[in-house]
Amino acid sequence: MAISQARIIESMEQACSNLNPDEFIFSFLDAYGFPKSTITRLRKGDDSRNVASGGDIGLKKKLYFRSVPEGADLNAEADALKANEVVSRNDIRFVIVTDFKSLVALDLKAEERLETTMDELDKQYAFFLPLAGYEKAVMYSEHPADVKASEKMGRLFDLIRERNDLSKPGDIHALNVFLTRLLFCFYAEDTGIFAQGQMTSAIQSTTKEDGSDLDQFFSDLFTVLNLDDKAPERASMAAHFQDFPYVNGGLFEADEPIPEFGKKARRLLIDCGNMDWSEINPDIFGSMFQAVIDEEKRGSLGQHYTSVSNIMKVIQPLFLDKLYEELEKSRKSERKLKELLVRLQNLRIFDPACGSGNFLIIAYKELRKLEMEVIDALNAISGQSEMYYSGIRLSQFFGIEIDDFAHEVAILSLWLAEHQMNMAFKAKFGYAEAALPLRDSGNIVCGNALRLDWKDVCPPVDGSSAPYEVYVCGNPPFLGNGGRNAEQNADMAEVFSGFKSFGVLDLVACWFWKGAKYIAGKKAEFSFVSTNSICQGDQVGVLWPAIFDERLKIRFAYQTFTWKNNAKQNAGVHVVVIGLSNAQDVKERLLFKNTTRETVHCVLAQNINPYLLDAKDTVVQSRTRPLSGTPMMVKGSQPTDGGHLLLSSEEKNLLIEREPKAQKWIKKLIGAQEFLQAKERWCLWLAEATPEDIEGMPLVKQRVEAVRETRLASRDSGARRLAEKPHQFRETKNPDSFMVVPSVSSERRDYIPMGLFGSDVISTNLNLIIPDATPYEFGILTSEMHNDWMRAVAGRLESRYRYSATLVYNTFPWPEINDRQRKKIEELAEEVLLVREDYPDKSLADLYDPDKMPEPLRDAHKALDRAVEKLYRDKPFRDATERLERLFALYEKLIAEEEAQKPAKKTAKGSN
Repeated sequence: MAISQARIIESMEQACSNLNPDEFIFSFLDAYGFPKSTITRLRKGDDSRNVASGGDIGLKKKLYFRSVPEGADLNAEADALKANEVVSRNDIRFVIVTDFKSLVALDLKAEERLETTMDELDKQYAFFLPLAGYEKAVMYSEHPADVKASEKMGRLFDLIRERNDLSKPGDIHALNVFLTRLLFCFYAEDTGIFAQGQMTSAIQSTTKEDGSDLDQFFSDLFTVLNLDDKAPERASMAAHFQDFPYVNGGLFEADEPIPEFGKKARRLLIDCGNMDWSEINPDIFGSMFQAVIDEEKRGSLGQHYTSVSNIMKVIQPLFLDKLYEELEKSRKSERKLKELLVRLQNLRIFDPACGSGNFLIIAYKELRKLEMEVIDALNAISGQSEMYYSGIRLSQFFGIEIDDFAHEVAILSLWLAEHQMNMAFKAKFGYAEAALPLRDSGNIVCGNALRLDWKDVCPPVDGSSAPYEVYVCGNPPFLGNGGRNAEQNADMAEVFSGFKSFGVLDLVACWFWKGAKYIAGKKAEFSFVSTNSICQGDQVGVLWPAIFDERLKIRFAYQTFTWKNNAKQNAGVHVVVIGLSNAQDVKERLLFKNTTRETVHCVLAQNINPYLLDAKDTVVQSRTRPLSGTPMMVKGSQPTDGGHLLLSSEEKNLLIEREPKAQKWIKKLIGAQEFLQAKERWCLWLAEATPEDIEGMPLVKQRVEAVRETRLASRDSGARRLAEKPHQFRETKNPDSFMVVPSVSSERRDYIPMGLFGSDVISTNLNLIIPDATPYEFGILTSEMHNDWMRAVAGRLESRYRYSATLVYNTFPWPEINDRQRKKIEELAEEVLLVREDYPDKSLADLYDPDKMPEPLRDAHKALDRAVEKLYRDKPFRDATERLERLFALYEKLIAEEEAQKPAKKTAKGSN
């Protein structure tokens, strides 16, 4: 059973600060929660469960502990124990060796090594947490080897950084180059490019244990890997270097400085080499990149490692599906199959935010798999196996990446992917091209994609008869306005030069706009992963009309889904996938909808609009007044009081007790939390109080004076002006009755909870209010019809709905009704409110939780929903899509009517 980590830390600190060699292991076991009876028997030496001998302590499936004299080689002892038959037979998890000055421990399950001094051991308590029931968190991966390699390379990076001064220009680049070369060598010695374990064995047998000559070792190794087999310089090198093959391809061409190493780094290199790198996927190298790059830098670049399943959401509908369709159509024609092979050789795949190459690698591998199926089909037609070699080259793959290390890793990973697919080709057909020398890698440019001209990196071509076709894909940075730095804001200003307003856009919108300009009129298409925010709220009106003006159409799209990935510190965000093509090239439109949180189904759409709905390309624009002539919606009252006019229930009761006159001026206050969570809060509402009233309440006066001081100290000039009326809220909205709509609401709810209140309640600016609203307004706005509209056009705060008066309420197309219909809606709305009152112990958050919503409340809402729908048409709507199609059509009609009236108004004005 797991015990408190705080207790472990405290016990370890005590054991290490009062170190007693004879008692240490028993104190250690006690710290990690081993039973007292077990520790007592071990101390007496009569515990039959001790699987060790000779003074060692060994507990099955747990640990093996050995103390050695000072000066002994702790790592050698630990490695010897790791290979010991007792350790393997008893499934030992941890091997621990110490001379009580230093300690070495091996986690045999996680394949991790710990080296520390005894006075620092307590800080490493987490290494042993599995002994206390806290299993170490690991990143999800279909291949655990990817994770282990990533973590080990991260630790090696840290050790190198500790030992080397990386302050000179070019130092970081040199280290990046070194690490990518090292990754290649680890992979090469396990996949047949080098002899098995060739580099690791050479390090073990020819370099010093203190690591002092490793820099020279790698200098010689990288030199020989760049020398042709017949180069005379090879003959002067040591035999173990001459045995390495010629690699070429540019990987070892540049003469870059090599870092210095120490004893720990050498051991970690050997540990890395002893892993099986043949299990590593080149497409996971992005995760490695994230594990070693500086945390702050990673965040600022907005990098996310994209899982294979999510990459397939982009590239399958973009180009793979239609290529496979071509294969199926061509299976009986040798001519068509050969034409398809030529077409594959003329594809260009371009990722203008390629990171460490994930999209390019997966695209390359998938195209190679398709090519093998085409060759299979050709062999089936001929009845014999002909020698078809792969015609797909890395030079068909293009990328732009701003980060130097990611750029280097992308180039390397494409080479590794090529080798991997060559091996798959050989396994299938019995032959393959030689692994070495390497051919040229992909065309990956290190630079700022928002400043570079994409046409210079991967030139597209005009016309349908062009010899090749370009597919642009990727996962650009997602950063919103608050997360961008000054340079990124300047980049956006450059990209959106000529736009009236672009500040509301996410950084990812830059790639959509540049992508649109790049493919317009060309034999090219693009698809990006994006935050769903570019299809919501104000961003739609800024970005999409400009894109459609380029004569482009959305050919396919995935509606919002939660994207989790394999990267370290897994980034979970809400995203969409959008594919755009030139309008004349769009034959059908595919819309991928979420039927549940786990499943997606694809439908053929008549059109896909910017809200990723099957509807016309109408863009809903913010308005200052309601489209349908309904009452105005405004923000609630903003206190701007430093909290001095606000009261908890306890403060309210105490104030009334001490100053009874104050009771007249206290009203219930509701912000979003108070409204949704049924929390009690109060305020001093002194809008109508005279100076004499305030003078007669000394405690209230103190609060008013505190408000004055708070406002005078504010940086906001408006707040400072308000210091002249410190007894009032910034706004003083207190209508006789009003409706409340929280400005932010959970995306899980089927209905945004709304409510009706009287003048005894004050709403803060965290809610929107409709003064003098009736149950009719409540009925329409709380209906499924309006909630569907809100979900389509509202912005988001993270994944939650951000309700907006200007963008949601003012644009909503209200139905035309008669008195009888209005009365019906009011009756059903009042029924909803009455049913809610049947649950006084439940908050609105509970009542509108889809998993907890009471059936009577759900039934009342459904009855209201059906009645509201009938105001729009007699026939029931099948789903949200049909409702939205109707609402968008009505919105277009109302906008057209409004526009038609404008000239008439001008004429009338001119005739006066």
